[in-house]
Amino acid sequence: MPIYQLSCLLPKLDILIVDEFLKFNGTDISVVENNKRNLLEVLARLDRVYSVDSKVILCSEFMHLEEYRNIFENLRYQVKDIEELVLETVPEDKRYLESARIYPIHEFACVKYLLEKGYQLKIGPSKEKIYDNIMQKLGFNLNFDYIIDAYALGTKSADKVIHYIPGSRGPNNGQRIFFDEEEKKIARKLEQGCDSALRYFCKTASVSGYLLDKEFLEEEEIAHLFGKRLKRKAIQMVVENIVKPYEGLK
Repeated sequence: MPIYQLSCLLPKLDILIVDEFLKFNGTDISVVENNKRNLLEVLARLDRVYSVDSKVILCSEFMHLEEYRNIFENLRYQVKDIEELVLETVPEDKRYLESARIYPIHEFACVKYLLEKGYQLKIGPSKEKIYDNIMQKLGFNLNFDYIIDAYALGTKSADKVIHYIPGSRGPNNGQRIFFDEEEKKIARKLEQGCDSALRYFCKTASVSGYLLDKEFLEEEEIAHLFGKRLKRKAIQMVVENIVKPYEGLK
């Protein structure tokens, strides 16, 4: 949701869907296509809710082009000088796999391809800083920025998750909220959130409130909410500003 909200607030920002990368991880093509279709349907409905026309770029639309392959091969040669640094982005138990070793190079190549198409800014989760630092060493003339950190629910600690990976649930296997869930189920999950996670949801719901001309809170107001009061406010705002507008289009 925060990534989509950025596309509402920054009209020139495009959403990159890394569908091709799931195949590198061994995900069945039918699963990739089904997940992609569901995501595009959600984005289309959000466009109706927020009265915008967000632009989506699919990695699968350009990663098979000769132009992209040339960029990839050039980078594959270029990163040999910093191979150890690149391997740090790969889980230790996967470093023997060729598909895992070329994964980060595809990360760099996608960005380089878009950079050559005129893009000047990359925004992503803070977890991507390790990739971004390498791209800076490779001389990418690009600006980098980071979206607000996302958190799982149902954990005592504030466990960060990767926004666009549904299975990312943090070290304590927390819970995520999904658009196809019922309002009551979403409220129950929010009931189990720690204060840091609930502030994240309050901020996200406040941005939706701002975009829809509904109730929203400033960041300072959210910072002064604690415990039961914070929980009530988070549930109310998520339901009223995000869930109901989205459900109303079904």
